[in-house]
This record gives sequence, C-alpha cells and structure tokens, in this order.
Amino acid sequence: MKQFRSIFNSGILYAMVACLFLLKPSIVSSAPPPESAKKTKPVLNLSFGLKSMYDDNILKYSDEYIRRFLNQEDNGRFRIETYDDVVLIPEINLDATFRLIKRLNTTLNAEYRLNSFIVNHVKSRSYIAFGVRQYFTRKASFKLSYSYIPDFYIRHFRDDDWVDAIGYTSESFKPFSFSKNDYNFEVQHTLLKKTRLRYTLEYAQYYYNQHFTEYDCNNIGFDINLRQSISKRLKAEVGFTYTQSKAKGYDEPGESRLLSDDSDGSYNDNLFLIRALINMPDIGKLRNRLDVRCETGLRYFTSGKLPDQDKLHVGRTDHNLLVGGSYEIDLSGSMELALFYNWVHRRSDTEIGANKSLISMEKDYDQHQIGLSFIYKIKL
Repeated sequence: MKQFRSIFNSGILYAMVACLFLLKPSIVSSAPPPESAKKTKPVLNLSFGLKSMYDDNILKYSDEYIRRFLNQEDNGRFRIETYDDVVLIPEINLDATFRLIKRLNTTLNAEYRLNSFIVNHVKSRSYIAFGVRQYFTRKASFKLSYSYIPDFYIRHFRDDDWVDAIGYTSESFKPFSFSKNDYNFEVQHTLLKKTRLRYTLEYAQYYYNQHFTEYDCNNIGFDINLRQSISKRLKAEVGFTYTQSKAKGYDEPGESRLLSDDSDGSYNDNLFLIRALINMPDIGKLRNRLDVRCETGLRYFTSGKLPDQDKLHVGRTDHNLLVGGSYEIDLSGSMELALFYNWVHRRSDTEIGANKSLISMEKDYDQHQIGLSFIYKIKL
C-alpha cells in the first residue's frame, strides 16, 4: 500500500511539473491587476518550488533515545536507518484570479507538496490544499481553505494492548501515524495602509492508524495576527494562536474517555509569534530581504485519568520554542532563492513527581533544520 501511495504521489507531481514546462511562461508581475481593467478571462499564476533541507532529528528523539539508537538498544523501537536525513520538498502552486463581484478580486488556489526523505522513506509524506479568497472591499477579504495529509508517520511506540498480549517484546512496538483534514476560515483587512490584521478559525480532524485510535481527535483553534509597517525597510508581526484538542481517549466499543484504560492526549495550546521582515539594500538590481521569527508557547494536557494510568499526559506541560529565519533574494522577476534555518526546542514537565524522568526522556528534544529553497513563477 505504501509503495502504491508513493507511486501515486510521484505521478501527481510529475504530471504537474510536465504541465509547467508545456505551458508558455512569462514573468510574473508582483503588482495586482488594475482595478479599472475589465477581465474577461482569469489571470493564472503558476509557481514551482524545490526545497532541500538537512534535518538532524527527523523523529524528534530525546538525547537518551538518540544514545539508545546509536548503541542499537530497544530492539523494535527504531525502524529507521538514521536519526537525521536530507529532505527534498518539491511543491507546485496554481492560482486563478478573476472578478465575480463588481471589481473585487476572487482567487482560487491549489497546492501540492511532497516531503521526500532520502534515506528514511517511511517519513515521506504528501500534502494537498485548496482555497478561495474573496475581497468584499478593496482592502478586506475572507478565505476558505482545506488541506489534507494522507499519511504522517511519527515514530514507533509501544501499543499497550499488544504489551498485554505478548509482553515487552520488540513486536509490541507499532507505527504511530495519522491522516489529517484541516478546514480554515480567514478574514484579513488593511488599516491606514500600513497595518494588516488577520483572524483565522481552524477545525482539524486527526485519524490515527489502527494501533492508536484512542488518539483520534478534533482540534478547534483561532489565530489573530497583526503586521505593522515600521518603515520602508522594516515590518513587524505579532500573533497569538489558541488550540483546544479533544482526543477520543478509548479504542474499544462501549468504552468512554474516563472509564477506559487508554491514554487521553487532549490538550490546550497557547502559541505566541514575533516576526521581523527586513528589506535589505539591493545587490546591484537584485532585491533581497531577511525574515526572522520566534514562536514560543505552552501546551497543557488535560487528561482526567489517574497518574499511573496515563503517565505520559496527566499533569504534563510542554514548553515549545522555535527560532528561525531566512535570507531571500530575487534572482529575477520570476525566480527566488532562499537560505533558511530553524531551531526547534521542547522541554516537558509534569506535576506528578514520579513521572518526571519518564516525561523528560520521552518528550524533550532539540531539532535543527537548514536548507535552500528555489521558487520559479510563471504567468499563464
């Protein structure tokens, strides 16, 4: 089945790439179409991106688990070749802009992305998204969007049901993966020419594989984001995201979340964003810029189980931090090159003293990602 999925994803990608080169290209203008112009046909824009990234901790392992992996301990847990990898990420975006309501733009867009891990193919995954944005004034719009991830492998964990049947053997480790539906509603408007406000509501559905259906969950969240132009060269952005996740918490008919013997991964998440976008002095005629961001937040797990029933979630708090940035340069009106870096850091704690060392070993990790991305845009 995974081989079929890989062939299917690759087929979609190759077909879209073929379309890109068969269609007549021309340079994309960054300026929107004139408001006074009458459009009889939609304006089509196509972009093709390729990102190459080195990731030093693809499964988000703690230092202890990296040590065990290198020493070939925990037979059955590590179903990977290396704990780091190089990832190739081709991406295609297509959008069509036209006018349905007077002179107000309507934009339809579609996106396909494939994360292809060079060594550890089990981590490869695809992503597809569709959206429509409608302006209801010249400076305000709303957008409806949907995205789908068919199979996202996290790593192998022990399945308690298999432990009960066969004990703590290598076969009690089972793959932990999910598919995801994501629905978004966004409202965006510009104030005083230099201030942009964006509000987003999100509803996401996670469906885990057969061994961990107790983790199936529905997430509801909202995001508010403010971008302010400070000067011609500097824009600042701040944001806050809140997410509430409600996990099923049981995996057998007739059970309930509180009365089952399964884990309850429900949580409330608070995430804060600070970002700076800096237009650097031109290099010759080439425009270039810096994009620096910091995201930090707390995730509170809300499991109502007894501490010895759900050691990984009862009383647990995750402290999450991401610091990243990119340097981008426009090689021409249709080509962009970027160098990027991300550092991801998580430290977990719990109110249950007896579970502190377990939580730290399972959930603490650091991750570094560095890479290059290239985008080529054409107007059809």
